[in-house]
Amino acid sequence: MSLVRAAVGIAVAIAAACALYFFCVLPYRCNVVKKARLRSTEYAFDQGATTAGRIAARRNLDALLPCMTSICNDVSLDMLAAANYRILGQPEAAIQLYRDALRRDRRPEIYVNLAMTELAVGDRNAARDHALRAVLFNTGMLASLDDGLLRAETAKKLIELYPAKAEYIRYFQNFGATQ
Repeated sequence: MSLVRAAVGIAVAIAAACALYFFCVLPYRCNVVKKARLRSTEYAFDQGATTAGRIAARRNLDALLPCMTSICNDVSLDMLAAANYRILGQPEAAIQLYRDALRRDRRPEIYVNLAMTELAVGDRNAARDHALRAVLFNTGMLASLDDGLLRAETAKKLIELYPAKAEYIRYFQNFGATQ
């Protein structure tokens, strides 16, 4: 009987160690990676299409991809990876990551980034739809739309839906235009 108890004790200890690793250590490690790669992604985005920006984006993806598992399941990692794919000139991969992130969490900033990426590949209709979804969540996201025509089209559609809020909507439309 003591042999069975010892085997059960060992099995419980192994299960506890695995649970500790998968639910505590791995997410913590991925959060540390995410924090470091956020700054590096901002640098890469500022550098744009330069060699330094592309190298930083590639390094960011190499660090982020191991954390992008079903265990970590953090949409922020998907958004960072998508931004790095955009820097590397791979908008289709970025679009796929944004769509995957939207399946798990419907954040307005994901819709804005998806709209801007779709606009870059020439899919203006999809960009309009996603931009409208973003501003329906949060009217302030109108200021985040970099394309002036898309911002104007989205504001017009939003005013059609909510005419009583026209001045409020125009404020964010113009706020985005002055930045």
